[in-house]
Amino acid sequence: DVLQAGEQMKLEYQRKVASLTKLKKRDSNTEALERMKAAVSLLHTRYIVDMQSMDSTVSEINRLRDDQLYPKLVALVDG
Repeated sequence: DVLQAGEQMKLEYQRKVASLTKLKKRDSNTEALERMKAAVSLLHTRYIVDMQSMDSTVSEINRLRDDQLYPKLVALVDG
């Protein structure tokens, strides 16, 4: 399910952000901090791309409904 996958990604992102925050508070070594920053950045980018893709899909579905299905429904009812 797409929504479930999105929710899982969101939770993973939140866990990574929490881990990054802990690393910063512990003043961890720079390499570990940079790796975690990169992981958080990658997840954030994936999340943004997925949201844009979902928005595009929803827009296309709405366009199909409005431009093709609704006129056919009206014609059927008037028929």
